[in-house]
Amino acid sequence: MQLVHGSDIQRALRDILPIRIAVAYVGIDWATYIEAKLLKEIVLSPTLGTNPSAIMEIADLLGWENVHFLDNLHAKIYLGATKAAVGSFNLTANGLSAEGLEEAGFVVQESRALAGLDALLESYKSQAVATYPTTKEKLERVAALRAQWDRAVKTGAIRNDAKPKELPEYQSVAPDEFYVCWVAGEVQYNEDVVPMGMVKDAVSFLENDKVQPDRWILCWCARNDGLPDERRKPYWLHVDEVLSNGALDEQYTKLAIERNDRCPLPPPFELTDAAVSALRAILNSGRFPAFQGNVNPWSINPTLPQLPAFLEALREELGMVPIAASSNADQIDSLKKIFAERIRTAMDISLEKKYVTHAIDGLLQARHAVDVAKRLVRPGADIKSGLKKLARAKALHLSFESIMLEKQFQPLFSHQDLECARFNLMEADPLYQVKCS
Repeated sequence: MQLVHGSDIQRALRDILPIRIAVAYVGIDWATYIEAKLLKEIVLSPTLGTNPSAIMEIADLLGWENVHFLDNLHAKIYLGATKAAVGSFNLTANGLSAEGLEEAGFVVQESRALAGLDALLESYKSQAVATYPTTKEKLERVAALRAQWDRAVKTGAIRNDAKPKELPEYQSVAPDEFYVCWVAGEVQYNEDVVPMGMVKDAVSFLENDKVQPDRWILCWCARNDGLPDERRKPYWLHVDEVLSNGALDEQYTKLAIERNDRCPLPPPFELTDAAVSALRAILNSGRFPAFQGNVNPWSINPTLPQLPAFLEALREELGMVPIAASSNADQIDSLKKIFAERIRTAMDISLEKKYVTHAIDGLLQARHAVDVAKRLVRPGADIKSGLKKLARAKALHLSFESIMLEKQFQPLFSHQDLECARFNLMEADPLYQVKCS
């Protein structure tokens, strides 16, 4: 048994190469401290302290069937093939960077101790499976955690470490994670209810509208006919508070406000030109009349059941493959796992033949292969030197692009992703168009 503390802990984990982990909290930088590609299973506490974005990344890598939730978990176990670490350190920067909390623990390698830790981790897993047996229940818990996390960031209790996302990267975990609402003109506040001087922005609703705090509103500006005013760009508003009778209006008296004394928080996704164009196209299409602003009185309630379909329509408008059309969540998890295995095999061959550098291998250790593929194969990106080397070696079948275009994996990618992959392959080898068609 070896005592470890401070920076020794990081070195110990790199030596242990954990395969199974049980920890209370997981941070956004979790993959910095372990060999992510070797991790097979994790039990964690889906409570404030665990970053919900980290959970989604791990689920992308391992599949939801290998990510287990145990609310009251406080243990920290890192189990490798021949060694394990136990102690006070979570899988977070605070726990492992040697610059945050003072942490300590032990590295063990005696066979009976390893067997005991394995059995203990298995018992945690059994409890977790009994509490959250399905992917649906896990996603619902992540949705609740994300709302808690956002509020903690807004109030300054937690440091914001989230990175801006574009719509193709956005992963919805709840059907009402954000609302879509038209706006027109300024709102007059009821000073007896509203904390004046602290309102950054606000939207008014009917008193019976089901608007909740810790949600986002995608606000778009409407013309008199209820359709989008293209002179004014849509924007996000975070609902910090919902106040009954907060607005001075005959009908729309409930007020959702974003406070100006709260920390900034990245929205669900950035409103790029492409996302804005897709939003306007969907609103103008007539497919979702409940969202249009030509109903009096307008209520948000009829839009709530349609939010998942509205988001799917946005994805389709951007050329993304509808997730629901391709398969259910568990089947997608399985397909992602198979894709990762195919990429891993191709990468090992490419590294051995020196077609690619270890930089890409490093990305694969930190992120899921699907995410890496989308980052590397995107419009406007230069053709990578590795792809050119593969073309010269007549080995383009080992490329991200070629594997993405295999029929079984196409549901994992948007139409834009796949067209970019085809373009890259044609640029690298014009004859390869026939091979991947």
